[in-house]
Order: sequence, then structure tokens, then C-alpha cells
Amino acid sequence: MPSQQENRLFLGNPGTGKSTLINCLTGRATFTSGLKFGGGLTQFFQKQIYNGVVYMDTPGLADRSIQRQAAEAITAALRESGRYKIFFMVRLKGGRVMSEDLATIEAVLDTVQVNDVYFSVIVNNVQKRQYATLMKNGPEYAKVVTIINSMKYTTPHIAFIPTIPELEEADNAFTTLPSGIVNFIENYAPCVVIPTHSIQRIDFSRFKKTEKELRNQINELETDNAALNRRMGKLKKKHRFFRNLGNFAVDVLAVTAFVVLSPFILIAEHL
Repeated sequence: MPSQQENRLFLGNPGTGKSTLINCLTGRATFTSGLKFGGGLTQFFQKQIYNGVVYMDTPGLADRSIQRQAAEAITAALRESGRYKIFFMVRLKGGRVMSEDLATIEAVLDTVQVNDVYFSVIVNNVQKRQYATLMKNGPEYAKVVTIINSMKYTTPHIAFIPTIPELEEADNAFTTLPSGIVNFIENYAPCVVIPTHSIQRIDFSRFKKTEKELRNQINELETDNAALNRRMGKLKKKHRFFRNLGNFAVDVLAVTAFVVLSPFILIAEHL
């Protein structure tokens, strides 16, 4: 029986770096990337095969000018046959998790009518000082991980990527990724089989309401230590959350904007 096609699906809002990351993974300008004011460069669902793997790029659901078009593109990507590695791109702004990025995760995963949808979160373009603080695996680190998991869907598969000047605002940029990054994406990120009939259409009409609810939730966790500790306590009861934190440390040379840190599996230090 032939093995199922592996699809690596990258989802996230405009400016999160989906296309640039794929270009680095494939070692070529597979998809158009760069700076655009007022929205994202990716307007439609795009896919390319590299080394037998399908790389999928999608527009951002938070781009209200093409929200219906983006929803249809994401639905089409999820209805491809095969097994998926799903990567959601998330940003920190002033050290804060962006609520619209979490709202996108909820909106997309609400459409997948299967049990236990495994996915990864990649926190991209983390500023130098913030990244250095997160690398200490201290209270700030646990707080960010907990806030990311304040939505209805949770994952222990989270990666942090520091900002690298060479790729900032560069068009169609790519470079060779350190082996630790490739290892995370190829070997540590979980897979899930999604039957095509199990995908519903994205209800983007609720996006604004969901984003507001998540923003309030984030504000509470940032200002109320008791609420943060309660949420963290719930996560600790889940398999792998905060267990053996940092036991699998791997040093890699950070030559791109995409040095990955997985809080529960892999740490890649920025040298």
C-alpha cells in the first residue's frame, strides 16, 4: 500500500513570514515574499512539491479585504488528500501574543471535524531581547506558552524564531536552514490525517467576535497571576506540557531568521 502524501501547510495572518519560511525550507523563491502595505502578498492557495513533500502557502484570514477569498483558499488546502503537518505562524508585538493570530487558529481548526487535530505553532520574528529572555525558560517563557494555549485548542509543539536582520523586509529571500530547524519541522512536528469530507467551510463572520474574546482572555492572563496560574495548572495536567522542559537542547548556528525553539522537545540557541 503506497504511503500517503505529506502536506506541510503553513497558516497565519499577513506579515507572519509563511512564504519566507517555505522559501528557506525549499532553498529557492518558491513563493513570493516581502513587504506589502495594507495586507499580505499571498492572495490564493499555492502549493509546490519539494523532495516529495507538498508545501502549502495560504493567505491570512485577518486580511479583511480578502477574508472570504482567504477562507476559501484555506478550506481548499485542508481538502487536499494525504497527511498534514499544520504550522500556524504567530507574532509577538511588544512581547504580547497577538489575539488575531490565535483567532485564526480557532477559526481554521473549528472547520476540522476530526478528533485530536495535532498542530504546531511557530512564533516568528521574535525581537533579540525578548528571544534572549525566552531562552532562559523562566516565568516569561511559561507565560507566553500559557497565553498561546489560552484558546480552545492547545498544543505542546511550539517554536520560537528570532529576528535576523538579513531577511528583514527582503523580497523573495531564502537561505540554508540549520539542521536543527529542519529536524524540528521534519521529525518533531506532529502529523494528522484529515479526510476531505471532514472539512467544513470557515465561518469568518465570527472572526471579529472571537478575536475580541481572545484579546480579553490574553489581557486577563497578563494582569491576573491567579488566572495565569489556573490556566498553567490545567496545561500541566495535559500530556507533555511543561514536562522535561529543555532536556533536549541542541545548539545550531543561526544563519537565518528561522532558528526554532520547541519548548517541550528542542531548543535551538541563537549564537
